[in-house]
Amino acid sequence: MIRRPKPERFRLRRTMMFMNAQKPGLIKDAYIYGCDSIMLDLEDAVAENQKDAARFSLYHALTTIDYGSTEVIVRINGLDTPHWQEDIRVCIAGGADGIRIAKCESAQDVHTVEAAVEAAEKEFGVEVGRTLLMAALESPKGILNAYEICSASDRMFGVAISGGDFRK
Repeated sequence: MIRRPKPERFRLRRTMMFMNAQKPGLIKDAYIYGCDSIMLDLEDAVAENQKDAARFSLYHALTTIDYGSTEVIVRINGLDTPHWQEDIRVCIAGGADGIRIAKCESAQDVHTVEAAVEAAEKEFGVEVGRTLLMAALESPKGILNAYEICSASDRMFGVAISGGDFRK
């Protein structure tokens, strides 16, 4: 298993490359592009009937590929799905640097994910507090609650506004 150093909450993140977590041929070479972070996607890029296979591929990638100094973040499925808890367990077991909370609308969403992350860190013997969090604001409610979301946890390292969702 690849051991990654503890991620830095305040580090330079100029580039973040999104990749489907289900495509081993793509994610095995992601680090060669020199981006600051890669975002392995378990959410929109993965068909509903392929979620388990994508988690399997993600775990394999996290535990066997040395991404060097490239930060590895995983976008989990939304809290309104049956997938997010198992997504978190795989992220922690595999050693992801951070988790992007999809469709985050409130500080409570952050607290819910943080509690699951901490439980998984304890379950898998990972230092509690190691895994960082990032929120994706994908609705007007998320935008209105941006300050409370951003200040909801010491694990928070960033927030993203998913503009495509606002065009719908």
